[in-house]
Parts: sequence; structure tokens; C-alpha cells
Amino acid sequence: MTASENIRVTQQLANAAEAFVSALAALFPGDTFDQLFHGDTVRRAYWAALQQAIDSYTSPDTLPLASGLMNGQVLADSRVVSELLKLFLPNQSPDYRIVIEHWAASIPGAARTLLAREAPRFFMLLSHELRQSADLRLVLNQIAEARFMASEEEHAADQADLMRLLESALLAGPTMLSRQVKHLLALAETGEPLPSDPLSLLALANLASYLPTAILQQLWERSHTLTDRALRLQILVRMAPRLGQLGLATDPLSMVQRVLDSGPVDPLIVVDTLLTLAPHLEVPSKEGSLPSFQQRVLAGAQSITDPASRVRALGALIEKLPPELQYEAVSAAFETASCCIPSDHARAAALGVLPPHLPPDFHTRLMTVAAEIETPEARTMLFGRMIPYLSPSLQRQALTGALQAIEELSGDEARTRALIALAPHIDALGPLHHIPEGLQQAIKVIFSIEDDDDRARAFAALAPYLSPELLAEALQAIKNIQNDEDRALALIKLSSNLSDELNVAAFGIAQEIQTSEARAAALSALAPYLSPTARAQALADALAAALSIGGRYERVVALVDLAPHLPDDLKQRALHEALTATRSIRVEDERGRALVFLAPHVTTAQLPDALADVYTILDPMAQIPALSALLPYLPEQPRHRATQDVIAMAAQASPAYIKASILAAVAPVMPDELVDEAAEVALQIGTPYDKLHVLTALLPRHPERLRNAALDAARAVPDRYQRVSALLELIPHTSQRYEILDEALNTALTVEDDYDRASAIAHLAPYVDWQSDAQNRQQDALRLALKACLGIVDMQQRAGALRRLAVEVVRLLPPAQAYPLWREMVSFLRSQPYAAILSDLAALAPLLDYITLPGASDATDELVTALAAAVLES
Repeated sequence: MTASENIRVTQQLANAAEAFVSALAALFPGDTFDQLFHGDTVRRAYWAALQQAIDSYTSPDTLPLASGLMNGQVLADSRVVSELLKLFLPNQSPDYRIVIEHWAASIPGAARTLLAREAPRFFMLLSHELRQSADLRLVLNQIAEARFMASEEEHAADQADLMRLLESALLAGPTMLSRQVKHLLALAETGEPLPSDPLSLLALANLASYLPTAILQQLWERSHTLTDRALRLQILVRMAPRLGQLGLATDPLSMVQRVLDSGPVDPLIVVDTLLTLAPHLEVPSKEGSLPSFQQRVLAGAQSITDPASRVRALGALIEKLPPELQYEAVSAAFETASCCIPSDHARAAALGVLPPHLPPDFHTRLMTVAAEIETPEARTMLFGRMIPYLSPSLQRQALTGALQAIEELSGDEARTRALIALAPHIDALGPLHHIPEGLQQAIKVIFSIEDDDDRARAFAALAPYLSPELLAEALQAIKNIQNDEDRALALIKLSSNLSDELNVAAFGIAQEIQTSEARAAALSALAPYLSPTARAQALADALAAALSIGGRYERVVALVDLAPHLPDDLKQRALHEALTATRSIRVEDERGRALVFLAPHVTTAQLPDALADVYTILDPMAQIPALSALLPYLPEQPRHRATQDVIAMAAQASPAYIKASILAAVAPVMPDELVDEAAEVALQIGTPYDKLHVLTALLPRHPERLRNAALDAARAVPDRYQRVSALLELIPHTSQRYEILDEALNTALTVEDDYDRASAIAHLAPYVDWQSDAQNRQQDALRLALKACLGIVDMQQRAGALRRLAVEVVRLLPPAQAYPLWREMVSFLRSQPYAAILSDLAALAPLLDYITLPGASDATDELVTALAAAVLES
């Protein structure tokens, strides 16, 4: 290096060090930094750490990036240094877009594409060097402590918003599993950090089947340094199947035996590791033949004359059949739907239920059939339903086919409706800017919509898949919507996909909405995505808007919806105003529905007034739902008295369906001692179906007494289609399962109308699965096992128990029954420190993988990224 080059590098380092010290000092109040630390010492320490980080980072591949970093004086820019310091501040993380923007200006265009990956990587290297410096460690710890108190209030608001996002994702079901894991990790990541200890390696080993080869090898190398033989054995046995799959180990059992031979290990751990390994050493056996009941149901479906009805019945049965008959059912349904249904809409609807069940060899044929449908609405619908279940190449073809069909539609509203219906299926493809031809087509279709309101609705529906530039265009389109309700709805759909800058703009648009109800809804939806100051303003404005809503029922709904997101003082005011508004609603039906909304939020002191308000409603069909909603929260005596009033009202009510509706509404929440009294009234109901309606609601409370009466009522239902449904309602409450199923099947096969017969057979589908009985019992047992697991305090022991539980859940339950167990687990995890969350989620990875829907984002990706960063980079 020449003298002039030496001078230039020295000056670059000096400039960077000066920028670092200036940014650091600005984080301390007044002249505190100068009082506590010596600036020259900090400069020299940063200089040395930066030089070491650049030397470690520079390689032949990264030389252009490293040169640009220094020559462009990237780290001398105050904004870049501010982002670097966020790595050491509580509840903050760098905005790498700012770093990339400055770094990109000084490097060749071809290398710029690497910056999204390289900027975080270099920051991690540099932060590691800074933490190694004794002179810098003290000052960096000091800024974290100085900032902690100031960030507590903001942290609490962020936690509340993340909790809200998590609840929203949970309500969306398995389609949002990836977001559930993401929000759960975000909720905990500011808590206790994951300790860099051997147990963290065990947590990562639980994810072995999801790890890339490079991370797997790092974990393997790290495990060899462990002195704890038992822990090394546990890590090995979790990695062994994956190592064998990759060809890195030929005999996992021999590897385990070598560790066992090297010294004594706790027998309990030996048993656990060998049981963990055993399933990977076995050859799975084939399932048995289909029981006669299944065969009869399948034959009944195939005998239906009307093609559309036949496909509907077969579609309901397919996933319940054993593998050897699923192909037969799929083939029959596909052939019937593709060639025997003349109407385009009916054919598309029939074919639309099949993609989840079709083997890959049917996919190309389905694409051909879909392309031949002439009606564009039907073609769009079928292509959309196919997308999540196809291979990537066919997914793109299906998206192209759907968008081309939408272009053929006439009228803005028709194209908008079709785009909105298509949007959820695009999730399987990810952001459209990764598919240029798909994005170009989508843009073409959106801008073919001339009406501002319709175009904005289309933008909002496609928001999760659009680029930032198009999101800005979408926001502008929303601003031009004339109808306040439509504008608010579009903002709500768009809010979670906007950048910070665009959310500020969306906040401004929401404030301009004139209609109070629409303004309150929009502001409430946008609040979680705003800065703390703007968030507080948005929630206050939303409350003011809700309070100004003219319609009292609408005001109650808005206030109750808003209340959970408000700070305590505003929340209490909102609920008080909601109760006040409820009392002034003149229409009884609306007043009753308002009380149903309010019931879970009424305080103990307000309960007597709320109960009195219920009794002001004279119409039983409006009063009883409100009373049923309030009953669980009442003290013992008022609850007993109110239930007696309901039973007396039912005894006098007519016609029969009103009597039945009154009793059935309160059956699940009435006191135990009044169940017999309610049953006496129910048994006096003359019409069988209405009587059964009450008896099935009461059966869980008193099965021994009411079971036979309920069965007699079901058998007396005159309409055969309704009788099938009535009989099936009794299955969970009787030991005569197979006799009742046989009776229901015989009844279903005698239904004359093809559509009704198909519907009746479809109702039988859940009972066709020969495992359904066992699965229900297994689900109960596994729920108890989960409860026991969550009672384990020791993190390592709990992770081990959860891992075994996850394996059993996957082995024994279908995904739909497994998902409720995951939701219970989330309720526990949200209150745990970050280390425990990562450890437990790693143990549950097989369950996450199992309940992820085809085409949905992979939840384990979020987990692998977080855990690998916490363990391997610590």
C-alpha cells in the first residue's frame, strides 16, 4: 500500500470513529458522555474494532463491497451509525434499508443485489468486534441501560400491538401459522436473551430436519466440543436421521452406540434417545382394508345420478378413505366433474373441491380442463382454487390463466370481485414482484378498472403481494374513494402491508374520513403500525370518532371493538359509554345484540344494571341471547333466579321452535341443579326436530337420563335428510355409535332427491374415517399430556416432553384436530421468556410442519432463522 493510500485509509477510519463517538454521545443526556467516558479512548477502540471487522469481512468475493464501504465513507454517515447503535439499544433493530441506500452508492451495480444479505452480515461482524472491546463494552452497556427506562412505555405499547396481531393471526387458523410464529417470536424477543449454553444447541438440534446443510455442519462441529456425554448423545440422536438423509452418516444407530460405549449415561436418557431414533430405523407397514361401512358409503356416493351432487359427495369422502380407495374416489369425482356436468359454473364448482385431494398426475389434466371452460367467471374461480396445490411451474400457469380470465370480464365491479376472490390463493406464490409476468398482468388488470372505488378495492385485496411502489399507488387510489365506508375498509386491508412512511400517509387519509363509524374503524386498524406518539393520537381520535357515531347500536359496536386496544383509562370510558348507549337503543333486537357484545366486558359492579337492562327487553327471541351471554358472569343467586325465569318463559312459549330456541340458548350455561327442570319442559315439545334441538344441547349436562329420549326424537323426525343430521348429532353422546351410524346410512341411501342424498352422505364423511373414534379419544389424552408438559418448570425437561408430544400428535391426529393443541400452546408461550419460547418451539417443530397448509409460508423458516442467529452467532 502506498503512502497516499495509507493516509486515505487512516482518514476514512478516523472519520468513521468520529461519527461513531458523536452518535454515541448524542444518546446520553447533556454532557453525561464526557463525564463518564474519555472520547479519545472510545475513538481508538472503535477504530481498532472497525479495522478488525473489515479485515474479517474482506475476501475475494466481498472485496468490491468492502472497498465501497470504506471509499464511500458509509460508516462516517450519522444515519448509518445510528442504525448500527440500534443493535445495542433495547427493543430496537437496524433499518437496513438506510444502510443499503448509502452503501449502494459506492459499489458497482452488479454487487448491489447482494446488499440485502451483506449489510446485516457486516453489522453482525462489527457488533461482535465492538462487544469484544473492553473499552467499548462498558459504554455500550451504559447506553442500553440509559435507554431502557425511556423505552418501557413504548415497549408496553408494542407488546399490546403484537398481542393483537398474534390474536388476529390465530383466528385466521393454520393459513397464518407462519405469521403466528413470527408474532410470537417478536412478542418475546425483547425479553430475556437466549443464553449461549449447550442447552441452546439441543434446542437447535430439535430442528435438525429443517436445517440447511451449512448450519447442520456447524451444529455437528459444536456438539463435538461438549464434555457432557448425555447432552452430546441427545443432540446426536436428533441430528442422526438428517445426517443419514444427506449422506453424511450411513448408520445412525452405530453413531449412537459409539457414544454409549465411551462411558456411562443416565439410563432414562438412553431410553429417550433410542426411542427417538427407533422410528427412523423401521419400515412403515401398510394400512388394512376398508371396513364394510366405508365401502357402503362410497358405493352410495357413486350411485348418485346427478353428476354435480355425486362429485360433492365424493369430495367430502375422499380424505376420510384409506389410501387404496382414495385414488378410486378421486378418479371417479374428477371424471364425473370434467365430462358430465354441462354448466360451466357447476363444473368449475365441482372441480374446485378436488385440488386438495388430487395426486400430481391429475394436475396437468386439471389445467387443461380449466382452460377449456368458456365462462371467464367460472374459469377464474377454478384456476384460483388450484393454485395452492400445484407445483411452482403450474402455479404460475394457473395465475396467468386466472388473470387472463379476469381481463375477459366486462365491467369494473366484476373484475374487482374476481381479483378480490383470487387474492387469497396468491399467497402460495408469495410477492408478485418475484414473478414479473404475473405482476405485469395484475397491474394491467387493476388499471383496466376505471372506477376509483373499485380500483382501490382491488389494490387493497392484492396489497400483500405488491411492491412498495405499487402500494404507494394503491394508497393514492384509496384516497380518491368517495364512499367513506369503502375507503375505511380499503385502508384496513392495506394497513399491515405498508411501510412506516406510507402508514403515516394512511393515517392522514383516515383522519379525513367524514363518517364517524368508518373513521373509528380505520384509525383503530392503523394504530398498531404507527409510532408511539402517532399511535396514541390515532387511538384517541378513534375513540372520539366512536363516541360521535349517531346510531346508538353502531356506537356500541364500535366502542366494544375499540376497547381492547385502548389504555386502561380510555378503555373504561369506552365501555361505560357503550353501556350508557345500549340503554337508549329503542329497537329491542338491536338492544339485545348490543348487550351480547357487552356481556364479556361488563364489570362486577355493572352486572346488576346490565341484568336489569336485559329484562327491559320483552321479545323472548331478543332477550334470551342477551341473558345467555350474561349468565356465566352472574353470581350464583342471580344466575339461578334468571335461569328459572327462562325455563318458566319456555314452558309458556309457542310455537314449538321458539320454546326450543329459548331452552337451547341457555342449556350450556345454566346451573347444574336446573338441568332436570329444563329437560322436563323439553320433553313436552311435540315436534321431534325441535325437541331434539333442546335435548342435544342438554345431553352433555345429563347424558344418562336424556340419551334414549334424544334417540327416540331423532328417529321420529319425518324428513329423511333431516333425520340423518339428527341421528349424527347424537354420536358423541352415545355408546351405540355403530348402530346409529348404520341407521343413518340406511336412511341417507333412501333419500330420493339427488342433491339431498349427496348432502346426507357428505354429513356421514367425518364418521367414515375408521380412526375418528380413536382420534377423538387421543385428542383428549394428548390435551391432558400437553397440560402436564406445560407444568414442567425445567426448560430442558419441558422441551424433551414437548418433543415427544409433538411426535405423537403428528402420528395420531389429523391437522384439524392438532391445531387446537397448538393454540393452547401459544397461550402458554406468550408469557415465557425468549429462551424458553425458542426452546419449546424447536421441540414443537414437527407439529408446526404438520399443521402448515399446502402452499402456505413455512413457519419453521422463521424459527430456524431466529434460533440459528441466537445460538450460532452468540
